[in-house]
Amino acid sequence: MLPCIANSGKGVYTSNMQSTYIRAAALVVASLAVGAAIGWELHQGSPALYKGGVLYQSNAPYKYVDPLLACDIGSEEAFPEFSPLEAQLQTLVNKKIAAGDAQKVSIYVRSLRSARWFDINPDNTYAPASLLKVFVMMAYYKEADDFDNPALLQKQIAFEASKDQTNDDPGEIIPHLAAGQRYTTEQVIDQMIIYSDNDALYTLVDNFDQQTLNDFQAVFADLNIPSPVTQSEDSLNFMTVDNYAMVFRVLFGSTYLSDRYSEQALGLLAKAHYKGGIVAGVPGNLAVAHKFGVTTVQASATTTPANELHDCGIVYYQNNHPYLLCVMTEGQNFAQLQQTIKDVSTSAYSWLSNYYDHLASNAATSTQNVAR
Repeated sequence: MLPCIANSGKGVYTSNMQSTYIRAAALVVASLAVGAAIGWELHQGSPALYKGGVLYQSNAPYKYVDPLLACDIGSEEAFPEFSPLEAQLQTLVNKKIAAGDAQKVSIYVRSLRSARWFDINPDNTYAPASLLKVFVMMAYYKEADDFDNPALLQKQIAFEASKDQTNDDPGEIIPHLAAGQRYTTEQVIDQMIIYSDNDALYTLVDNFDQQTLNDFQAVFADLNIPSPVTQSEDSLNFMTVDNYAMVFRVLFGSTYLSDRYSEQALGLLAKAHYKGGIVAGVPGNLAVAHKFGVTTVQASATTTPANELHDCGIVYYQNNHPYLLCVMTEGQNFAQLQQTIKDVSTSAYSWLSNYYDHLASNAATSTQNVAR
């Protein structure tokens, strides 16, 4: 089965939001980042990416080409060699839920070079929380990319610091930038991604101009992911594990941003301060480009409050077999959710390392046989 080939061009979709919505978008993103009880309904504007299908850039302004962002060369059933890992992780999920360690767990696994993949509980929806910071980063990179304007990232902006800086996710005290001091946009993006700093997020969204807001909206539209700006207030949970996995797929393939900015984005995510979850489940010498999100979903008339913790990223296994792992969880205890993600990561790494070692051994044997 041949791998699909996606173009490495830049996304150029432009949405038509009015400038009056800039501050509203900032408030929406900021509210999500701190877990406020604001929600949105599922976006219905474009056809969903289906298993075994392709995802094209929305509203691309071209006459002769239709830019391809990502594709699946077959459904998960097309890759029986990954069935043992899927069954192993499904058993782990069942045990975690039965033990009360989690109420919901969704998993997405993809071997990025072979495109073999599967998902578990893909229809569960969650609040993205701090995962949205990656979209803000991509919006700034997209504007710099599309208009060949790297000077945008060197623009000086005043840092907005909150009164209580000890409440940053995930409850750790982190290095902070100085309130009122001016930093380059790039420095504030670094702070937001590396330390998941909410104040950096607020600063960046408050400095959205019309084009940055357009690009923020375009990322969601182009990747067919529900946008926080265009949703109603019916439900906080609106993102699936497959939705968020798409972000890392297009960054790894540099099919949305240029090679330069895709590399810059993943390099920044590889410096993330948070070492729980996925990182805790793999050897310390492996690079992991990832982003976590944590929030509390407030109670409604029919539900009780619940914590959500997610971690999604690329594990660079021996630089030859990078794989994508996304885990989204909901439950009552943050520590148990963190342990759940770690256990999924450990299990996936152990199985995949054995699988890749077996492939390497078979390849070496084949080479020796040919030499004879």
